[in-house]
Amino acid sequence: LPSLIGPLAQNPYLRRDVKITATAALLFRRFFLSNSVMLHDPKAIMVAAAFLAAKVEDAMTEVRHLEEGTKMMNSPVSQTEILQSEFALLEGIHCDLLCFHPYKAVLAFTEDLRTYIKSDKGRSLAKFPNGETNRLVVGKDLKPMHDGARQMVDDVIVSDIPLMYSPGHVGLAALMVANDQLTDPAIPRIDLLGYIEYRFDGKDYNYIKQQVTEISDLLKGLKQGKYGCGNHNVDLAKLKVVHKKLKKSRSGDKKKKKRKAATGAGEGSGESKRSKEE
Repeated sequence: LPSLIGPLAQNPYLRRDVKITATAALLFRRFFLSNSVMLHDPKAIMVAAAFLAAKVEDAMTEVRHLEEGTKMMNSPVSQTEILQSEFALLEGIHCDLLCFHPYKAVLAFTEDLRTYIKSDKGRSLAKFPNGETNRLVVGKDLKPMHDGARQMVDDVIVSDIPLMYSPGHVGLAALMVANDQLTDPAIPRIDLLGYIEYRFDGKDYNYIKQQVTEISDLLKGLKQGKYGCGNHNVDLAKLKVVHKKLKKSRSGDKKKKKRKAATGAGEGSGESKRSKEE
């Protein structure tokens, strides 16, 4: 999907904000929660999801550009297939088009941290690996953590994680993992579990801590292609073999249905002839 639509799209006409990619990926996975690949072509549904996501996020694109994009990726899908699959997609997700993504959560928590860390309680959350004690944390000190979390969310949106956890928890977990992966000693390390305890003090703290810890463990496995992440370790040769088998299976089912329909029509006409002769 990121190669079809989004900031990294091969077709310049399909370069859009990353939220279009995120919405398309979520609609695609939401569809196949209750629909079978034996009945619907995943490739056509994916392109239809990109077309629909552009409409949902108010960043319309022409269907012909999507057709051109699939040709540039050596996986052509015709305009007719895209439009037909769009109707199937809408029906399959019961027109549930509302999508939320972790990008806003990452930005919101970073902005809140920037303010909170200047308070008396907040100052104790930041520590410098190089031993500095007098320097105050400024806004640009949080940028590496924010950027690392956003890059992690780029992998999250093409995985199964958005279907399992809320965007807010995912965004907070991404910040936590990005914070742990910092290597520059001049950049402060933030005690994000302490931040959660201070900011969400009460009955929700233990639940949020548990969720964020679980998600953090999952995020560390995305680079290995785990949890359905489509950005890493994807074997395109295997995917093509699976696609061919599914296509053959679907075409076989269509032929069987046509034969049954023809047989039924033949039997019906035979009965009508006999009734007329009688």
